[in-house]
Amino acid sequence: MSESRDIESREIESTATENAAVWRRLVATGIDFVAVPAMSFLIMWVSGVMEHAAAYAGNQPLIRGIGLGIVGYLILNGWLLASRGQTLGKWCTGIKLVGKDGNKPAWWRLIFIRALFFPLLYLPLLYAVFGLFALLPLIDVLHALRADRRCLHDMAAGTRVVVSK
Repeated sequence: MSESRDIESREIESTATENAAVWRRLVATGIDFVAVPAMSFLIMWVSGVMEHAAAYAGNQPLIRGIGLGIVGYLILNGWLLASRGQTLGKWCTGIKLVGKDGNKPAWWRLIFIRALFFPLLYLPLLYAVFGLFALLPLIDVLHALRADRRCLHDMAAGTRVVVSK
């Protein structure tokens, strides 16, 4: 009886630390890719931040756009990252972030290191402006095809993406 319980607990432990499949990570990223700008536009619409002509003077649209993007990301994903190690996309696909040791990572690593890579996803949309730098997201994602399935942003933050219980 206790032998079957030991086998069962080992199976639970192995699924708790199973690295997430690349397709799950890509679907989660796609959800976040759409949800974060949608939240930013909602904030812009509700707050009226871009309604006045002065909002479009000089570098104001760029600065406000970046600010709204950060606020949108934090509103949508801040609490989930701090409490569960998940973004909205990761929550929808049943995956989460853990430290290399399998424990919950520090929230500051998720927000201040890992989240810095999120805006890189939008570089391909601006290929004409950024040129070859627009390939950085591809280089980052290709690392997920390695055996440990860790992207560059996972390595920088000391995290990995696993299937949640």
